[in-house]
Amino acid sequence: MTADGYIITNAHVIEGAFRADVSLEDGRSFPARLVGSDQATDLAVLKVEAAALPPAVFGDSDQMVVGDTVVAIGNPMGEQLRGTMTDGILSAINRDMEVDGNTMTLLQTTAALNTGNSGGALVNDQGQVVGITNMKLISNVSDNSLEGLGFAIPTATVKPVVDALIADGVVTGRPTLGVTVRAMYDFEQAERGVDHGLLVVSVTAGSGAEDVLEPGDVLLDANGVPLRTNDDLLVLRDGLQAGEVITFQVRRGEETLTAEVPLVERYQLEN
Repeated sequence: MTADGYIITNAHVIEGAFRADVSLEDGRSFPARLVGSDQATDLAVLKVEAAALPPAVFGDSDQMVVGDTVVAIGNPMGEQLRGTMTDGILSAINRDMEVDGNTMTLLQTTAALNTGNSGGALVNDQGQVVGITNMKLISNVSDNSLEGLGFAIPTATVKPVVDALIADGVVTGRPTLGVTVRAMYDFEQAERGVDHGLLVVSVTAGSGAEDVLEPGDVLLDANGVPLRTNDDLLVLRDGLQAGEVITFQVRRGEETLTAEVPLVERYQLEN
């Protein structure tokens, strides 16, 4: 990314690692320091102590349209095939994909991606990086292969996240409750004697909901708003900041009680 050694990769590439090294095309290798990573966008920043590195030129992914020519550069299958380039087109933009519980808005491309391409560059026909490749779709059915379904994180997403990681090591401004909820089936509502509500599936340790909510609770209202779908709760949460409190009306067994849950920064639960 920069001449002085900031390097972008995917969070899943370095997840669980105890050290990282960066190898250059000229054969030099440097130990890398983790500046920060962000699971929600699958981005991470490394830093090597080097100077006069040739930085990439970054383009604006928002200016790309379906049909534009792109190439992917990476190391499919590892070191043996390092620096491989594959070509294709942008087959979709603003494609919402769910990965490990996170919804990501990605660029879709026909450029061939394989294991080892993660964290590599998706480049337009001007030689500008417009995305960071991070996933492809595969089929679990032996006679149903999928081809040309690769995805990349657009630079419009990359820039603010990377800037935040370099500045603070984390991405702030993402409040979370620390609970997983789902809508209820009609029979579940009938069993509990309610006509709406969200069922608490799990509670994250260390969150504001720990010791306040329990799996099996039914969240009826939040700050006076009836909860019928997950979006009802998400819209309310996204309008608040970490430290603010959501007051729930909760059905627990035969009881209806009031529970106050403070929002916390999402990165605090991920680190």
